[in-house]
Parts: sequence; C-alpha cells; structure tokens
Amino acid sequence: MNFNLNKKYFLLVVFLFFSIAQLAAQQKHTFAINKNDFFLDGKPFHIISGEMHYARVPRAYWRDRLKKARSMGLNTICTYMFWNAHEPVKGTYDFKDNLDIAEFCKIAAEEGLWVIIRPGPYTCAEWDLGGLPSYLLKNKNIVLRTSDSDYMPKTLTFLNRAVQAFKNAQITKGGNVLMVQVENEYGVYKSDKVYLEAIKNTLLKAGVDVPLFHCDWPGKNYYDKGHVEGVIPTINFGSKAQKGFETFAQYVPEGPRFNSEFWTGWFDYWGGKHEVHSVKEKLEDFKWMIDNGVSVNLYMFHGGTTNGFFPGANGSNTYYTPYTTSYDYDAPLNEDGEPNDKFYAFRDVILKKYPDLKLPALPTPIKKIVIPEFKLTHFASLVNNLPTPKVFETPQNIEALDQAYGLILYAHDFTGDLKGELKITRVMDRAMIYLDGKKIGVLDRRLNQTAIQVNFPTGKHRLEILVEPLGRVNFGTAIDSERKGITEGVYLNGKALKGWQHYQFPLDKIESVKTSSSKGGYPEFLKGSFTVNEIGDTYLDTRNLDHGLLWLNGKLIGRYWGIGPQQTLYIPGCWIKKGVNQITVLELGSPKDKSIKGIKEQIWATQLDSTLLHSKAGSKLTLNTNQLIKTGVLEDKDGWQNISFDKTASGRYICLESTSSYENSAVAAIAELRILDANDQEVPREECTIVYADSEEFERENGLATLMMDNQPTTSWQTQWGYKKVAHPHRVVIDLGKVTNISGFKYLAGTQKTKGKIKDFNFYVSKEQFTIVAK
Repeated sequence: MNFNLNKKYFLLVVFLFFSIAQLAAQQKHTFAINKNDFFLDGKPFHIISGEMHYARVPRAYWRDRLKKARSMGLNTICTYMFWNAHEPVKGTYDFKDNLDIAEFCKIAAEEGLWVIIRPGPYTCAEWDLGGLPSYLLKNKNIVLRTSDSDYMPKTLTFLNRAVQAFKNAQITKGGNVLMVQVENEYGVYKSDKVYLEAIKNTLLKAGVDVPLFHCDWPGKNYYDKGHVEGVIPTINFGSKAQKGFETFAQYVPEGPRFNSEFWTGWFDYWGGKHEVHSVKEKLEDFKWMIDNGVSVNLYMFHGGTTNGFFPGANGSNTYYTPYTTSYDYDAPLNEDGEPNDKFYAFRDVILKKYPDLKLPALPTPIKKIVIPEFKLTHFASLVNNLPTPKVFETPQNIEALDQAYGLILYAHDFTGDLKGELKITRVMDRAMIYLDGKKIGVLDRRLNQTAIQVNFPTGKHRLEILVEPLGRVNFGTAIDSERKGITEGVYLNGKALKGWQHYQFPLDKIESVKTSSSKGGYPEFLKGSFTVNEIGDTYLDTRNLDHGLLWLNGKLIGRYWGIGPQQTLYIPGCWIKKGVNQITVLELGSPKDKSIKGIKEQIWATQLDSTLLHSKAGSKLTLNTNQLIKTGVLEDKDGWQNISFDKTASGRYICLESTSSYENSAVAAIAELRILDANDQEVPREECTIVYADSEEFERENGLATLMMDNQPTTSWQTQWGYKKVAHPHRVVIDLGKVTNISGFKYLAGTQKTKGKIKDFNFYVSKEQFTIVAK
C-alpha cells in the first residue's frame, strides 16, 4: 500500500469535508421581510446599523473601524458606492485597493457585521456631484438623474458593473449583504418613474436577489414621487423620530420601520462654523427607536476623510458652500477613528435594550505621533509649468476639455485699454485675475462675486484668469449646471472678450512638475520632508499656510484653507513610511510662514468673512405699509406650514418679518422658506438670493440666512442667541430674481438650541428693492 498516497487521499477527504461544512454554514442564513418586520434566519431582526464609506477610510483601517462598530453594539454596516471613484474615466473601472467593496464586505463578515449597500448611481453624501462622474457634463444637454437618453444608459451600464463587484457577497450567496438601495432620496428631487423602474430592473437583472429599498424624507409627497413597486420604503431624518414614523405610517401602514439615515451630526463647509451636535440633542430619538424596535442606520457612524478632489458642495446660482476635506461629521467615531461621547452613549442605549448582548472589547487605539515643525521651500511656479494651450474663441469649461479636476488658466492677449467693469460669467468657483503678470483681483463664487472694476491704460496686455474649482454641488437641481472653470464668458463693459488660450492643470501627475523659479503673486509648489522612526497617525497643522492643496508621498490628501473651520489635515499612519516622507504643497495664497508640523489633535477654528453675512452692522431696513400683504400667526408645531394670501401680489422682493416667537423667545429661526407663485408652485430656490437679514447667529452655531434656502431641514437661519440676543422684530429680505405673482409661502420652523419658532409675522412684497440704509 502506498502510505503517501493514502495520506494524501485522507487529507483530501478532510479538506472536502470541512469545505462542504463551511459552505453549508455560509449558506444557512436567510433574510426576509414580512408584514411588519425584518427576519434573519426566520426570527425578527432589529437592524442597528452604522454608515461608513470604504472610500473615505484607508483600507488598512477598515478592520479597526469595523471592530469598533461591533464593539458599539452595531450589527450592520451601510455604505455607498461612488460612481465617479469606481469609473473615473468612461469605461475604465476601479474596484481594487481602497475601492475593493468585496473585500470590505468580507472583513465586515469576519467582524460579525451584516452589510447594506447603496450603489447609487447618485449618492449625495457631500461627495463631488453626488458621486456622478464629471464626464457626463461634457454633454451640454444632459439631464442628470432622469430617464434622459443621454444619461440613463450610462447609469445602467455602471450599475450592472457595480453589482458584479458585490453580488457574490449577498446573503443569498452565503455572504453578508442584506439589502441594496435604489437611487437615493429621489422623492426629494424628482418623480421620473421610468428612471426608477429602470434602475430597479437593472439591479435585479445584474444579479441582486436580496430586498431592494429606497429612502426619502418623511412625507407622502416624497413617497409618491420616489416609490416604485417591489422596493421597500424607508425614511431619513435627524430628529423627531416618533413624529417621523407617525407621518410614515399614514401612507405606509404596513411594512418594517427603518430609519435609513439618522443624522448623528452634520458636515462642514469652508468658511462655516464647525458643526457640533451634542449627545443630548441626538440621544432621545435614538433611544426611542431602539426601545421601540425601529431599525436604524446611524449616518454617520464614522465619517472619515474625503481625500483628493472628491469633496462636494451645496449651492445654486445664487449661493455656494464647498465642503471641507474632513468628513468628521461629529459622528460617534472621530475622523481619526477614535470613539467619543456619542459612541459610549449610543452603546449604553443598545445594551440597556439588549442586556445579554456580548460585545467585543475595543481594539487597541492607533498610536498618534508628533512631527516637529519643518520648513517648506519653493521648487516650482505653476505658470512656469504651462502645458501646451488649447485655443478657442470663448472660454470653455473643464468638462468640455475632458478634465475632471485641478486648475485651469485662461489667457487673452490684446491691444488697447482695460477700463470699466470686467465681468466673468460664471465663476466656477474661485478666479484669480492677473494683468501683465500682476495679480489684480480675486472673484469667489462663495461670496457671489462676479466682477471687478479695472483701469489700465492703452497698450499690449495679457489678461490671465486662473480658476480653481472647489467641488461640484452634490444636492438639488443645480447638479445639471455644475461645470467648472469659466462656463459662459468674460466681458468688458458688457462686450465679450474673444480669443482665449486654455492651459489645463489636472494635477493628477504631481511628480511631473518641473523645477522653476518663482513668479510673484502666482501659485507656487513647495516641498518639504519629515523623518519618523515610528509609525502613527498625525494631524498636519496648516495654520501657517493660506490656501491650497497638500500631497504626502505623492498622494493628494486634500485642500487646506485658513478660513477654516478645518485647520489640520488628518494623516493616517498607514500612509506614513518609516524614514523620510515627502510633502508637496501647491500654495495659492499668501502664507504667514512656509512651515508645517504634525500634532495629535484636530483643530477647528473659523475666520469669518463678513461678506458672508447678510446682517451688516448699522444697516437699517425701511418698510412701507403699502408693501404689507399679509399679517398672521404661524402655528406652534413641527413640519411645513402653508400660508396663502387673500389675493396674489406681484413683486420681485419679499420681506418676512417676525414680530414675536413662541415661549417669549427673542430669537427667530427658519429651517426652510419657500415662496409660492400664482399656481401655488415653489419659486425655484436656486434662483433666490438672500439680500438682507437683521441678525445672524455665528458665535455658537451656523445660523446664516442662506441656510433657510439650502433644502436641508436640519440647518436654519437663526438670529443671534449665543453671546447676545437681538429683540424682535426680525426681518429677512429675499430677491426672487424676477417679478413674480406670489400667492403665499411655505415655512418650516428652525431646529436649534434656543427656541425660535415664529409666532406673529408680517409679509411684505415689492417690485423694487426695499430701502436698506447702511451706516
């Protein structure tokens, strides 16, 4: 007898036995939905989930974060798939390294977590263009997120490919994926059922055989627009959980209750106050859901970082707020993955509900290191690295030139004078203007700046405009027009300037920048290095710098900006090498000092630009009684209120005046305000401009007047309440963009730390601007 042969045969039998046993174990789980509950393996299952986007967390840290999710008491992880990360160039897909969703699901399974996948194609998520690839915008006529023939086929192609990346991880295949989402908050956006049906059917045909769901805000109007048969409805909110599900039950009387996004904090934008939402603010709603068996997904459990050029923005034609590199979100895990007070408070709620739950211990904290201050030195000027230009009669946006991100320089040579108004339409998003090599101005979309006054004599001149895109809007109908660079034209006293050279800087190959001398006033590349003997996380303190981009060892970490609120860039230790590490900086401004250091904590601080304020010190608004259209009382309740006029009023400017608030509060707060036209349709918020507000809170919280028209119910205009309060009356003036027949308005009370629900009000309408006198 051949002993070796028998030994091999025996080992093969053992291997097959355990392989079959393992396969059987993998296949034993089932997930189903009945009249009112989710069922796992035939038993009611309470989904307690946390949102974490694998693209926002270094792959090397996925396991650490997932261990912490399990340690907090979560049983599920929810994640988005970002189309523009997975298909950055049409037809070229990337599902490896930090975008390996199959590996992400596998690690989650190993840590005892189920997974919910949201493949888009639209994701919102404060991600550039809501995850849609910018190359779609090369087509001027495309209508995003619809059944438009220029858009939908590309969407369906991506979804089919996306499903192939995770379909074997579904619970039906022995994996841990429980559900897959159809689109994202679509009822808040539009009502194209052809589009939604196509997405649903594509997911099914591609191999999704777990339940499909869709999410929207509470409200039958959203449900009616976003629901298709065969897809489970869920709701998203950040407060008033019981009220939200009472509303939900009115139009969905049967089915499981799932809060698919419970907003644990909020996102930050450049120039804004860092968002902080206390445990107390969030705990009551979370506890109500856990205690009542309502399934919930914490958005976010861990936000992480939006590295590279992927931070998005909120905005329209009249306002713009680009998001920071940090996606800390004030979530239960900080940006660096460390648990905070929310983590422990939420865990306590879960354990009180399920006292027999055995939770694993937290993993050992990742080491933090300090990096001594080191100098950055000039090594190249941007304009001394000019590529070969492309020439067009009129300025072209970057998408038309097949460029996704980076910078673009427009140059126009002419003979003559340059006097009067130099206007750029549209500035997308920040333009630095040079004449004959000297910087003469900056136009910033955030500040609604479009023109400068110029006065230069006759001669041969070179006009240069360097445009920095700051992130595409990811929310609302503005996404269709989020092309970057100069999108229409450059005008001198109303006359278009023709003949433009286009120099493209996609900044995707930083190693190709050639050493060159500096050129005053222009952006410059800086280099520096630091040496470490031990690996650990750090925060690079950029407070000595001004405004620009930073790379570590050739990897783009992201944008820094002294206006805040983010003053440090998180650097994961897994991206740091033992020994020498190289830092490259593209500085676009005027730094105080060319030096950086690594510290152990994130720093939040905002330098408020007074241009953002609509409440100017000493300004006085004068109203006339003949402009008064409606006097009334708003109800002391949550949710939208519709106020109708006795007859329509014609005007371009409106003023809502609060003369008192409930609970005798000195504060007025409005989460959202919409003006209704003669057909009771909302005047598009994207066309409205806040002209004036008598008071705005900024010391303790973001309370700028623009927040009443950002379509985000969790943010609000708030009059001052932090360190001082201003008494009623409180007034806000809005420019509708054109004369409109107005039939009424819609009002959503603000949600903030100090009561401010408006009680008594006056509403004024005028065809001409109200008289506002500045001291």
